[in-house]
Amino acid sequence: MNKKYAKDGIGRNALMKGKYFQSVAKQIRCQLAMLLAVFLLVGLNVSSAAQTLGEFQRVETQTLDKQKFVFPDDMQADGLIIAMLAMSSDQDNGEWQGEMLLKWYQALESEGVLSGSVRAYHFSVMKVPFFVKGLVRGGLADSYKGKVPADQAAAIFIKDLQGFAAAPGIELDGKPSLVLVAPNGSLLEVIKGEPTDENVALLEATVDKYSQGD
Repeated sequence: MNKKYAKDGIGRNALMKGKYFQSVAKQIRCQLAMLLAVFLLVGLNVSSAAQTLGEFQRVETQTLDKQKFVFPDDMQADGLIIAMLAMSSDQDNGEWQGEMLLKWYQALESEGVLSGSVRAYHFSVMKVPFFVKGLVRGGLADSYKGKVPADQAAAIFIKDLQGFAAAPGIELDGKPSLVLVAPNGSLLEVIKGEPTDENVALLEATVDKYSQGD
């Protein structure tokens, strides 16, 4: 074989191998970046039991079917409870959070998370003048009709929104909050944000984790 051709062949093989290893390295970097992104997403959206949560403040209110309700004492389920909280001092943001929680409820129901022993409650937490409380309840009842059970939804009127959120250790960041509550009333984890596919899957996995521990 001509030495020049043999040398050129070796050079081409080396070049091809170099490009192959560069491609493999690029794929590995992409996979590591994706894993890091997932890790950061979980870290941002979940407040775990390792970060000890406090307790809910006790508040007397009414469900949307006009029945007396004491939060959180009257939340009932055979197993885990998901307390869905819209908390904001801004009316527009509070309404948006409430709508997102309706979508959360529908997504969890569609995925079968709420079948069996797990039950979700929808709460709109706000500070309003006493003379508009009835109007607020009526408006929520009309807006939420057919989207969430009326006996599992309520407006919670409080004087100190910051204090209400601080008691269990939930950040007021303009995002809807879903708090996983154990049968004994202890707070397990908090998931924040919109009902994206990733967040719904995350909550479903979290529910499964604690359900297996029963």
